[in-house]
Amino acid sequence: MLEQFMSHTRHQVSTNIEKHIGDSNLIEEAMKYSAIAESKMIRAALVCASGKINNNISDRSLINLSTSIELMHTYSLIHDDLPSMDNDNLRRGKASSHIKYGEANAILAGDALQALSYEIISDDNDLSSNEKIIAIKSLASACGKNGMVYGQYLDIESESKLIDKGSIENIHSLKTGKLMECSVMFGQIGNTNKKAKEILNSYGKKIGLAFQITDDILEITSDRETLGKSTDSDIKNHKSTYASVVGIDNAIEKSKSLSEKAIADIETLSSTKADMLIELAKYIAYRDK
Repeated sequence: MLEQFMSHTRHQVSTNIEKHIGDSNLIEEAMKYSAIAESKMIRAALVCASGKINNNISDRSLINLSTSIELMHTYSLIHDDLPSMDNDNLRRGKASSHIKYGEANAILAGDALQALSYEIISDDNDLSSNEKIIAIKSLASACGKNGMVYGQYLDIESESKLIDKGSIENIHSLKTGKLMECSVMFGQIGNTNKKAKEILNSYGKKIGLAFQITDDILEITSDRETLGKSTDSDIKNHKSTYASVVGIDNAIEKSKSLSEKAIADIETLSSTKADMLIELAKYIAYRDK
């Protein structure tokens, strides 16, 4: 059931990306090269799964918001792979954008994806003006100086340093978790049930951290072919990870615990439409790639 749900969401979002980017020049080609790839689109799935329990948002808006989130995530991956950042040559099973198109064009493609993510929200005809402002502000906050960007800064600053578990959790929560929290809350735009939104925000925080901890584990236990990206990036850049600090077994237990607590959050909603949120929490902690 989850696989079908994710596949359907991925198809709809990919189609929407194709429609919004076009194919008239090299930058648009580079944008699509990274945005439409072998991606799980978990963030898009979270938007749509959260939206299932919100009666005040249209399916079209959910796909637009999902597309916006995925474009923003792709921009971050393009920049993360750059020689000045993690210097990774492989992403989603193929050459990173800067390897394929050159560093300058990769930067421009990432910048264009970021701008387009906001444009898609502003052009959504089903969202009210206030809802658009809420969405754009939420996304900017998740990705900016107090979110993903700051997490990336802390991640770079931690290279060749011994840092503790709490510091790594903070980096993970900012660099990865904030955008996943935003994904969950995008599905709640228009919902007036404050209690439900509080519960879903708590859920988003937990699965965001669980996702990155599982990523840390997979970089040790999996391989380049399975993951479709480099597995030696953290070692190469002399970075501490959650798994390297607490050990793989403890990291696995932490990820599972966060998943179980996230599921417990959702179960308090007593909603018959929250099944995909529960399945996604399980998938995030137990996935193998």
